[in-house]
Amino acid sequence: MPRPPIAIIGAGISGLTLAQCLRRRNILAVVYERVKDNPTRNNYGITLQHDTWRTLLEPLQIDERDFKRQVGVRHPKTDAVVEDDGALRVNRAALTRVLQDGVDVKWEHKLTSLPSSNETRTAKVDVNGGTEDIDYSLLIGADGVHSATRSALKLAQSDFEMKTLPYVVFNGKRRIKPLTQVPKSLLTAFEKPDGIVHRHGQVALSIKGDFWDPQKDTVAISYTLSRPAKDADKSLIDRNISDAEKLAAQFKDEVAALKDLSPPFDAVFNEDQMIGDRLLHWLMRSSLVDCDALQKSAKSQGVVLLGDAAHAQPIPGYGANTAIADAIELAKYMSPDGEIDVAKFLQARAESWAGDKEAAEQALSHLHEAGTSQSML
Repeated sequence: MPRPPIAIIGAGISGLTLAQCLRRRNILAVVYERVKDNPTRNNYGITLQHDTWRTLLEPLQIDERDFKRQVGVRHPKTDAVVEDDGALRVNRAALTRVLQDGVDVKWEHKLTSLPSSNETRTAKVDVNGGTEDIDYSLLIGADGVHSATRSALKLAQSDFEMKTLPYVVFNGKRRIKPLTQVPKSLLTAFEKPDGIVHRHGQVALSIKGDFWDPQKDTVAISYTLSRPAKDADKSLIDRNISDAEKLAAQFKDEVAALKDLSPPFDAVFNEDQMIGDRLLHWLMRSSLVDCDALQKSAKSQGVVLLGDAAHAQPIPGYGANTAIADAIELAKYMSPDGEIDVAKFLQARAESWAGDKEAAEQALSHLHEAGTSQSML
């Protein structure tokens, strides 16, 4: 009887990267994603470090020039790819499409439970209101910071640390057309992968390029406001996950308090210009699963976590880079028959998880210190 395929929960960056790595090694894997297929979902920019995007070329069987052509964010005036010192600005939706090519993805399949022991490797998923069984040789939880896989493992409180950091952060996304309506000063956000930043007291403002679509003559940007939380912000810090859009109305109140901004921040952080933008309140969350717990779940239930499901870092971290590194590394320790050496994988990656998490927390703190003038937001 043939072994069942490897089940990957989550069609995000880490899950699809792993699927591509396994595909190149002829290891059968199926990706299960809870939402509908939507090619324009996550249509925003992210920054990949040089060592990260270079590692994707081999599993994708693509050269550097073609990779940049397909996923790179381009400057609206020069059409040059937005890059600096090896770092590359990419459109996440475009990157997802490239990573998804040739991968078996089952959309609208939501994981609901895992087996309690290694005797039966069968998970249950919700499909259109009904329940289906998934037989697997190994199950990889790559389903993000709010991981259903991690929840289904029922980890002890001592095995999983999740904290919400005391910062108020709002994000907006705007599309501007035609290009002639884009202020010249705003195009500076497309000159470097991490965009531009302005400090206004302890408030940090940043603007980044998401994409330039010459066919639709449309420029897209993301902009972020962040500051240390105050006692009056408890309702924001303790909010429910589902309240991200509802509480974003307070973004305009924050903007109204800003005075004498210089271009292009005055045009972006402007109540009138924000009408029609997609506004969200972001929680700055940091998390880490204990390595012993990860080894135990792999041995007892055949389940491994990676990416944000195992460790999440707040902005201004580079979570996508860490997730890709996880996937590339995990594939190295998987045999053609679906077995995995979890101990070696954790030995290779766990130290960097803790280090990256701590570095991101420190960067967030440093960003809001008096006299600081730089940002990675």
